[in-house]
Amino acid sequence: MDPITHGLVGVALSAFSGDPVSVTNPLTIGAMLGAMSPDLDFVICIFKDDVAYLEHHRGATHTIPFLIGFSAVITLGLSFMPFDQFNIWTVFLWTLIGALSHTGLDILNSYGAKLFRKKYKANILTLYDPIITGVGLFLIFHQNNNLMDLSGSAIAILGYLLLRAMLRRHAESQIDKALSPHYIIEQISVMPSLKAFYKWDFVVHTTTHDLVGQYNPFAREMPLKILHAFECTDEKYVDFVRNTPLGIIFSDFSPNLHVKILESDQEGEIVLRVIDLRYFFKNEFLHQATLVIDPEFNLLASYFHPYSLDKVIPV
Repeated sequence: MDPITHGLVGVALSAFSGDPVSVTNPLTIGAMLGAMSPDLDFVICIFKDDVAYLEHHRGATHTIPFLIGFSAVITLGLSFMPFDQFNIWTVFLWTLIGALSHTGLDILNSYGAKLFRKKYKANILTLYDPIITGVGLFLIFHQNNNLMDLSGSAIAILGYLLLRAMLRRHAESQIDKALSPHYIIEQISVMPSLKAFYKWDFVVHTTTHDLVGQYNPFAREMPLKILHAFECTDEKYVDFVRNTPLGIIFSDFSPNLHVKILESDQEGEIVLRVIDLRYFFKNEFLHQATLVIDPEFNLLASYFHPYSLDKVIPV
């Protein structure tokens, strides 16, 4: 989720405290700041580079110890402001609830987040979701939220998340049904589309090909489209990539990799392109890497290409 949506959800959650949602209410401010605080890991880009950021994004700062720490610091800061009423433990509680909502929402999308030691992802929400936003805006601007409003909003969100999970499972079954007659399927990964929240992107690993496509349940003709079909590369190259420093970072960052052998202008060199198959936008994969090796599998050079092939970071 983007920071604005996280902040909006934090503000909306403060309505459940029973206090009015207001810019002068410390519960509202605390929940909003708490909901935005885990993304402070963006400072990694300032002091290091995009490789370090993508490696650690949604990592430690999204875990319980950091959420508690962020909430404590925010609460302490708010305690110095001239509010009419301020209960430090109540403000801390709602600030922490806001912070927890951030990690919870991140876990629900395809990138995932660490709540404890391991990164989890449910693959059911897009980076921006209009339904979550709509319910949040209702709670914020309705103001006098009674028990019926609050319980109705909670039930609506829970029902929506359940529906999304069911739609994802339906998409997976349809993809399996369509492709299994033609391929021996090893793994199917279904994710919310980057372009439209009602579509689903998918990556299918088979014994012969790695397939990237999109499933649109509302399309009358051809609901399933294969956008890319990569022939599988010899496993010795894949195993080699996964054991290099860059490959370890890339494998931890993305569970859906494809390794492609490119032609090299230099004699005695083999160029390997590593592709994160999950994120495809404007006819280009967002995250790729390049490794140069010799025929004896000695690593000569390796580069990470975050967001564009034009961006080259040595690793």
